[in-house]
Amino acid sequence: MSLRQFISDTKTTLYRKPKEELARLIRWGPKGYFLLDRMKAQMEAAAWKLEPLTPTSDEKPLEIWFLTGKNFWYQSAFCAWTLAKQCGREISVGIVDDGSLTTEQEEGIRKLFPKGITIRREEIRDKVESLLPEEKFPVLRQRWVDYVNIRKLTDVHLGSTGMKLVLDSDMLFFNKPTELLDWWDHSKGEELALMTDCEESYGYSRPLMEKLTGATIPKLLNVGICGITSESLDWEELEHWSAKLLEVEGTSYFLEQALVAMLASNRSHRVMPVESYITFPTREHVLTKHGALQHYVSDSKPWYFGEAWKLASKSH
Repeated sequence: MSLRQFISDTKTTLYRKPKEELARLIRWGPKGYFLLDRMKAQMEAAAWKLEPLTPTSDEKPLEIWFLTGKNFWYQSAFCAWTLAKQCGREISVGIVDDGSLTTEQEEGIRKLFPKGITIRREEIRDKVESLLPEEKFPVLRQRWVDYVNIRKLTDVHLGSTGMKLVLDSDMLFFNKPTELLDWWDHSKGEELALMTDCEESYGYSRPLMEKLTGATIPKLLNVGICGITSESLDWEELEHWSAKLLEVEGTSYFLEQALVAMLASNRSHRVMPVESYITFPTREHVLTKHGALQHYVSDSKPWYFGEAWKLASKSH
């Protein structure tokens, strides 16, 4: 571990995280903050009771991917299950294990979606060694070790071909995602699929990102939805960008989102309509089951765990 990384990690442990938790307590109030774990447990218990859905449509099957683990598997299950409920299609689910997924939890997802592959961290190591040798890709290799979100790119796409639709787990579908399905059916991998963020969160400055890409970075992109063709990824380019971002501005939790935004700056991309694919929904959005998709980031967690999954389960 570099000195810079050690200092950053120490600051996070001793200062940033306690400060964030105190601010969250103030924003959510004691009830929302202290009951969150109980609400998560209720959602996880409900995930075990979900029943497989029989497809009602003969349209093109849908393949989706999740990076998930012991703290998120039930959220992945609910996200995929509500998508299946709303689109009526056969769905296969690819699972990238974040290193914590148990066999029982994997089976909880596979009970609902038996089709799809599971990629375990130890299983992909040989592919990473072969296709991302450390002497040529030192930054991506280090990020693969200490930054789990990069595996939404590496473990899903490395050495693979074809379109991949990667979804964040903390999302629910309330209505048919017509625009997303249209991308899946007709784009043929010619354009990226993304959604809009509630605020721009790339973790790096726009001037630096644009200097590296030579193009204007699209505004407010969010990778809760991230559709990319595997063979379109240039790993040498991603290594170069990652190295320069790290060198100039240090590490960031949002590196993966920054890299995808940089990819989108030079490629055709389709952003799902913001009024139907909602990042950071309000409680009113939840209670009215607004839009096709809701992505529960930041302070929308209390009504995600407290109410949204229950309403999405019943939504037509």
